Amino acid sequence: MADVLGLHLVQHLDLIDSPRRSVLARVDGSGRLRSLDRAGGDAEVTALAAGAEAAALVVDAPLAAPAPTGRRDVETVLSWCDVTAFPVSERRLRQVTGGARGVALAPALARRGRWLAETLPDLVLRQIAWERAHPPDAAALDLADYRAQWLAVRAPAYRPKGAGRARPDGVLAAWRLLSGALDLDGWHPTADADDWGAIADAAVIDAACCAYAALRVERGEGVLIGSPERGRIAAPTDANLRARLALTLERLRAAGAVEI
Repeated sequence: MADVLGLHLVQHLDLIDSPRRSVLARVDGSGRLRSLDRAGGDAEVTALAAGAEAAALVVDAPLAAPAPTGRRDVETVLSWCDVTAFPVSERRLRQVTGGARGVALAPALARRGRWLAETLPDLVLRQIAWERAHPPDAAALDLADYRAQWLAVRAPAYRPKGAGRARPDGVLAAWRLLSGALDLDGWHPTADADDWGAIADAAVIDAACCAYAALRVERGEGVLIGSPERGRIAAPTDANLRARLALTLERLRAAGAVEI
């Protein structure tokens, strides 16, 4: 199986030319982390991604914002499946990040022979946590039982929330989950508990989560929800999440609530 790539893309426009915080993770078909590369500005990010041969590239940033306001169909579907998803629109991206960097870079990140999608690292970690207690190849639960149990599962909070608010315990918890699903080839969080160390660690975790989502889809153990033009998210799934997504899509399409 070919390698896959995961990209943590710094989205806040005022941070793009700060230290090289975007991270590209390469994972091989066996699930082993092969490399971690850092980049800063748009030219560095696109050159790094363009020079990497891989079957897929998954990014933790919106790559499409088809409407001025509201949210995309993919967020509507995920919300009905009890997955928290940032509502993506042109106005929302301007308000929160100062612009739509992922949308602007999407054409340059695309490459013939590999598919491109977004993911939500929190959903990836949440699904890993779910599968630690529920074998991913087991039959689906009754929908009510699944929903009740799924609501009790949370991804660790590991991203710093401002100066002096590093979350070393959350970083370690996220790393433990991820290292149980991927061979991280010896990478582990820095021992420094300051904000800069936590920011760097969170970026690596995000990039590795993106690569893991791509790997799961390539293995047939995940799904692509949506479309490149209207927003497409890659997610690892078990029988429970697959069944719930399928039911939700069928219902929302029948109601004319989504176009994906």
